[in-house]
Amino acid sequence: MVLKQSNRYLKSAESRKAALRISAQTSSAVEGIRAPFAKDKHSDAPASIEAFIAHWKRRLAATAR
Repeated sequence: MVLKQSNRYLKSAESRKAALRISAQTSSAVEGIRAPFAKDKHSDAPASIEAFIAHWKRRLAATAR
């Protein structure tokens, strides 16, 4: 039997998504990365791959020594 079928917490897509978010949130807290999970914070995910690359190039330029 597949884990997804045997585990009652993973049966629905909605509960899987919620469980994954909680897992990522708690794991990030252990690492000290809390900002992405702050209350009322919306995801500012880039709209395209080009926007994603541009975002990281800006961050790199800002922190380059």
